[in-house]
Amino acid sequence: MNLLLCTNGNPDTRPALEYGAWMAEAGRTLFRGVVLLGVVEKSARRPDVEALLGETADRLAGAGIPYERRLLTGRPEKVIPPLAREGGLTVVGPMTPRLAWAHALCELLAATETPILHVAEAHTRLGRMLLCTGGLRYAEGVIRTGGHLAQAFGATVTLLHVVEPVTLEYPVANQVKNRWSHLLETDTPQARRLREALETLGEMGVAAEVRVRHGPVVHEILHEIREGEYDLVGVGSPYAARSLRRLYRPNVAVEVAEAAGRPVLIARAPRNRQDEQDEQD
Repeated sequence: MNLLLCTNGNPDTRPALEYGAWMAEAGRTLFRGVVLLGVVEKSARRPDVEALLGETADRLAGAGIPYERRLLTGRPEKVIPPLAREGGLTVVGPMTPRLAWAHALCELLAATETPILHVAEAHTRLGRMLLCTGGLRYAEGVIRTGGHLAQAFGATVTLLHVVEPVTLEYPVANQVKNRWSHLLETDTPQARRLREALETLGEMGVAAEVRVRHGPVVHEILHEIREGEYDLVGVGSPYAARSLRRLYRPNVAVEVAEAAGRPVLIARAPRNRQDEQDEQD
């Protein structure tokens, strides 16, 4: 796995660079190479970009970690995806003020198929991870990537499924609603996905447990983060980033990334034919 560390010179990206450099040093067995990417949006900001890249390069060199340094011109959401496609993990922090960055992050997620680690605050430890599954295939990417990180850093994993309040009356929804506190004992699609996730992590040698909460998704995820004192949070993201679904569903990944106060791993599910159809809807 390669590691892509990004900055546009905004001081708010420094925690992401610090965390990325720490990961490269502490996770030497996982990461094959490190690329430092400086995004120059305006020529006047070039010195700021080069200064932050220089700080990170000095830290990597001091730890004996080889790296490649690149300086490109453009907007982050346009410049980053082509390099991210080379594989690995992309580490970013807020590059613009909050509202503008939420929009830019949505564009970045839509254009990037490989995992993104959003870091607004650097917590240089990785002992406990929370992976939010949704109980559906959207979480396959985050479970696999989170599992690799847990392997490399010796972390334990908690799988979180949030049962949302539902008003529609159909058999699966009713079964999940009525037995949410014993969800793993049911034969619902959500329970089957959770059992598959536990099996996947077990095969990777990662200790994992399941937590189920009931309520609005983002609200319950943030409550679990605060109560469980996790070091990193992972959320899945649907591949159909441009489908009509985004008009009536909250962008859980972006909302959690903004409010978690922890590094947030966002990984998309593998594409299949149904995803391609969704993007056309």
